[in-house]
Amino acid sequence: MEIVAARAGGSDLEPILQDYRRRYQLSETAVLNALFESLAAQRAQAWLALDAGRPVGAIILSQQGKEAHLRLLHTMETAPAAAAALLEQTEALLRQGKAERISGSLPFSPQDPLLQVLRQHGYQATPRARLVLDLAAVDTALPHLPGYRFVSWQASYQDAAAVLLELAHRDSADIALQPEFAGLEGIQRLFQMVFAGHYGRFDPDLAWMALAGEQLAGLALNVWHAALQTQGFILDLAVAPAHRRQGLGRALVLTTAHAFREAGAPKLGLAVTLVNRPAMALYEGLGFQVEQYFSVIDKVL
Repeated sequence: MEIVAARAGGSDLEPILQDYRRRYQLSETAVLNALFESLAAQRAQAWLALDAGRPVGAIILSQQGKEAHLRLLHTMETAPAAAAALLEQTEALLRQGKAERISGSLPFSPQDPLLQVLRQHGYQATPRARLVLDLAAVDTALPHLPGYRFVSWQASYQDAAAVLLELAHRDSADIALQPEFAGLEGIQRLFQMVFAGHYGRFDPDLAWMALAGEQLAGLALNVWHAALQTQGFILDLAVAPAHRRQGLGRALVLTTAHAFREAGAPKLGLAVTLVNRPAMALYEGLGFQVEQYFSVIDKVL
């Protein structure tokens, strides 16, 4: 097995990319976007695994400061050993370049052999799923919960919303996926990125709060999907501990769905960690369908 540098977008990558698109049923646009993001970032790298001179695997990543982002890892089914060779080569180079951490989001289901290779090499891997709801199928009746009223995003509640999300993240394993958003300062940083359009266009009329009197009881932080700009997307959903198990999360999702449907969106999406069975049960019970599995990976080098 030989590991050689490749030019991202070069013809030597094409057979790997074709197999990658086929295996994970990805659109050409999705793959090209990943490559473009890598090339647009600092210190982009692409490496090929060759077997008797034939490309059998590839890894593409970028590095910004001490953080490296894994954009693509793929091997032909006939060359399972290529993944380990690619990881070992790139990790050695990243350490030489003073990188301290590598992370990424890859289209691996929990059963994907490449996910097992990553774990064997010390990566933390969290399987997740993208879910989507056909808004044409949403019940026309808006939810009604006695004692609560639903209002669109109110800037005056931003500090209370930060406290609510910080508590929800603290109780969730998902915070390990994005440690930069830990604590109240991290949540305020998240808000700044949301308002700046980092995750898609933010429309305050489409993000929802549930109020019990004047107290914030729940929040659905929503945007227009960053890549599929006609679709809505739920970035975060949180309910205060004292108001859980009363159907408030379900009501916030339905209110969000109705709002996006009225705004012309055909679908509403979100991402959820598979081990979060209560959340999966909530979304599946509302009619959300799995659109794609993926895994968030992370390793301290």
